[in-house]
This record gives sequence, structure tokens and C-alpha cells, in this order.
Amino acid sequence: MSEMTRRAVQAAWEELGRDQGYPNPDALTEAIEVEAERLDGLIGDLTQRLRDQGIAQFQADNQGHHPPFLEAVLIGNRARSQAEELILHQELGEAVELAAMEEDKETFADQSWRTSPDRWRTDTDLMDDPTPEIDAQTEEVWPEKTIGFRVMAAFLMQARYEDSQPIPETPDDPLKAQFTDLVATELDRRASVQSEFRRTSQSS
Repeated sequence: MSEMTRRAVQAAWEELGRDQGYPNPDALTEAIEVEAERLDGLIGDLTQRLRDQGIAQFQADNQGHHPPFLEAVLIGNRARSQAEELILHQELGEAVELAAMEEDKETFADQSWRTSPDRWRTDTDLMDDPTPEIDAQTEEVWPEKTIGFRVMAAFLMQARYEDSQPIPETPDDPLKAQFTDLVATELDRRASVQSEFRRTSQSS
């Protein structure tokens, strides 16, 4: 579930007063997550259709050639952005715009994380999920790694791409070693924190 979609539903429901119709916060949270999952499904379907149209248009303009990787990522990103805007406006209406205005002024005023080069490890809960193209590229570069490693690597790849930084494209890419070390270090750090937390919890 996209954190952005969940926040949009929550903010729109608050604007419309729909959040008052639930007996407790847990029930409200569950309902918001169910609705966000539904909207994410619609966004995903529309994203795929728009992406396919974008790919077809590129091929029509380039003698049938498939777009190169980075161009395909751009097409996918544009499709996702368009799909989110269309579906959220269609399903949540003007409340989305009102909620977005309030969001900018209040709760989500601090957007500094968006430009942080470390957001792939410090703000993954706020980042959008990596694009399908980035996911596919990550699997191609690290086929030997665990799913957990590839998930973290995909966020790193996404952040670097958004920042117009080079990313590894093949298993033999010289950048692979650097990216591997970054992801492995972060995974080790998280494992250490979790281990310390369990140890502290058991002793208290």
C-alpha cells in the first residue's frame, strides 16, 4: 500500500467528516487502509495501461524500437503520476485538493526528506514504492541476493535515479560493489538495532 494514497484517504475523510463514523481509532485505521488498498489497485491498473500507451507511442515514433531503460523508467513514472492524480480526484473528489492544501500547511509541511540522499534508508515509509522498471533492474543486478536485500536495494536505486545519479544496470556493472556495500551495511545496522531491542525487552 502506497503511503501517499493512505495519507490522501485519511486527509480526505477528515475533511469530509467520514472519520467520525468509526467506534475507535483501530477501526478507522483499518477502514482507511482497506480503501487505500482499493485505490492503489485502481491506480496500478491505470498506471499499466498508461505505461503501455507510452511505450507504444515511443515505438511508433522510433521505428518500432523499445525505449531504453532510463526512458522506460520516465514513461513509467509519468504514467504513475497521471494515474494517481486521475484516480484520487475521481474517487475522493475535491476533498483531495482541500486536504492537500491543509497537508502542505500543517502535518506534512516538512518535505526536506525528499532531497535527502539517505532517504532510501531513513524515509522508506514516506517514499513511493520503486517503479516496476527499477524493481526489474534490481532483480537483474542482484539475482543471487535475498528478497529483503533486493527490496532495500530497489529503494536505493530509486533514490539515486530520482537524483539523476548513475545506477548499476548489469551484474557486472562496476557500481554494483558500491551499492552492495551500502545496502549490506544498512541491513546489518537494522539487524543490530532489532537485536538490541529484543535483548532490552527480554531483560526488562
